[in-house]
Amino acid sequence: MKKFNLYLMILSMCALLFTGCSAEDTKETLNDSSPTATLSFGAVLNQAERAQADQKDHLADFPVCSDATPDHARYVLSGPVNVGTMQNPAEVKISSNPGDYDNDGEDEFFTLESDDLELPEGNYTLEYFAVYDSNDILIWVAPLEGEDLANYVDNPISSNGFFLSAGTKKYLDVDVLCYDQRMVNEYGYLFFELETFKAIDFCVFGNYCDENGRHFVARYSVDVWVYENGAKGEQLYNDVKNNVALVDGEYASEPVCFALPDTSADDEYYFEITLLNGPGYSSDDAGTIIREGVVTEAEVRSFFDGDDNLDYYHFREGEEDCGDDNVPIFPDPTDDAMVYKSCLKSLNDSGVVAFVYAKLEGNKLTTNTYGFDTTPNQMHPQHIHGFEDDRNSTCPPESAADDRESGTAEFPFEDNRFITIPEGAPFYGPVQLSLNYADDSFPMSDNTGYFSYQRVFMLDNTTKNLIDPLQQKAVVLHGRMVDGSYIATLPVACGELEKVN
Repeated sequence: MKKFNLYLMILSMCALLFTGCSAEDTKETLNDSSPTATLSFGAVLNQAERAQADQKDHLADFPVCSDATPDHARYVLSGPVNVGTMQNPAEVKISSNPGDYDNDGEDEFFTLESDDLELPEGNYTLEYFAVYDSNDILIWVAPLEGEDLANYVDNPISSNGFFLSAGTKKYLDVDVLCYDQRMVNEYGYLFFELETFKAIDFCVFGNYCDENGRHFVARYSVDVWVYENGAKGEQLYNDVKNNVALVDGEYASEPVCFALPDTSADDEYYFEITLLNGPGYSSDDAGTIIREGVVTEAEVRSFFDGDDNLDYYHFREGEEDCGDDNVPIFPDPTDDAMVYKSCLKSLNDSGVVAFVYAKLEGNKLTTNTYGFDTTPNQMHPQHIHGFEDDRNSTCPPESAADDRESGTAEFPFEDNRFITIPEGAPFYGPVQLSLNYADDSFPMSDNTGYFSYQRVFMLDNTTKNLIDPLQQKAVVLHGRMVDGSYIATLPVACGELEKVN
C-alpha cells in the first residue's frame, strides 16, 4: 500500500484583523417556528449521526488507486473560524509541480495559496480531506482516526487538531489513501442495514400575569421524556430555558421548540414546565412545576398549520383572571380539579379527528373541543355519552353498521355503509350532556373544516351525578355530507375520555 503525503498550505494573518471573518458561514439557521429546537434537538438526532458515521466504516468510501494526477482538494476545518461543511466542503487547488521533499523517491504534492486559508491564530481541527483529479473524480481520501483503514497510514485525521500561529505559513502533513481493488477479496463483502429516524416539532411559549393583571413574558424551563408503558422513559431534554431579552426597549422571547422522535408507533411524550422569575416580575411559584403531563403525537400534529407553519402551545400562569392556555393539553399539578381528555378518531370513514378536554371542579365543568377535517362551514353537534349504571362507554366498531335498518326518514340511505345513532348507542350509551352553546347551537366549522369550542357548565347535582366519573364516558361528534346532502346527526368521530391527573 502506497502512502501519499499532501501538504496543506495555510496562510495565517493577524488574529485581530480576521477574527470572526470566514469565507463560508457553516452555522445552520433555524426557521421561525422552532427558533431554539437546536438546544435539545441532539437528544433526538445523535442516533442518525451515528448511523451516518457507521456507513463510512468500509472500503467503498476509499477510491480505487489509479494513475490520475491530483488537481484539487476538498476539506473541512473547524476552529476559531470554520471553513467548509460536510455538506459543502471548501475547495483548494493542488500544485501541478510535485517534488520529492523528503528524499524518499516519491512525488509529494501540496496545495496552492487560497483566501479561505488565511486564518486567525488558534487551535484548528481538520475534519475531512479528499483529493480529486481534473475530471472531479475522487482519487484519494484522508482516513479518520479510529476507522478500520486508519492503520494503513502514519497520520490519520485526528481530533486532537493543531495550533496555527499568527504570521506563519504552515504546511500540514495529510496522509491520504486509495486502495487496490483486490483488497475486497481479503475483507469480503459488507452489507449495512440502515435505521432511519424522523422528528416532529413542538413549541412552548408562556406569559406570567401578576395580581394587578399586568402580563409579562414568562421565563421558564422545560423537561421532556419519552412516555411509554404508562411511565416516563428516556429523557430527551433536560432543563431547557427560554431566553428573554430586550428588543426595541421591550422584553421579548421566542418560543422554545423541541424535536420529538416520530416512530411508526403512536408516540407519547411527557412534559414538565417550571416557572422561573423573569424581568419585571417575581412569583411565589418560581422554581415549581406549573404544567405537566402527557401529550400524544396526534396532539403535537394538531399544532401543524399547513405544510410549512407551526403554532405553539401558549400557557398563561398567574392570577385566575389572566386568561387560559390556548389549548389545555397540560394540567396544572397544583390544581385540585379533575382533568380528562380524549382523542376522537374517525367514524364512518369521515377522516375527522378531534380533541376534547374537560376539567371538573366541584359542579363547574370546563370543556374544550378542537375539530379537524370536518365538513366545512357546517354546524357539528357533539355530546358526552354514557350509561346510568356507569358501565364503560366505548366507540363502536365498523361492523356495527351491518345491522342497521336502512331507508328511515333520519337516515335515508340504501345500503349499510354507515354507523347510525341507533347502532352506536349500544356501545357508548345515550346522550348525558350536550356540548353546545348557551343558545343550544353547536360549533360551526370554518372553510378549512376546523372549529374550536369552549364552554363552562355549572352543573346541577343530577347532571353531575350522571356524568361523573367522566373516565367512563365517551364523546361523539356528528355531521357529514352524504350523497350531496348534509346529515347533521351522522356520527363522524368518537373517543373515550381518560383521566390525566
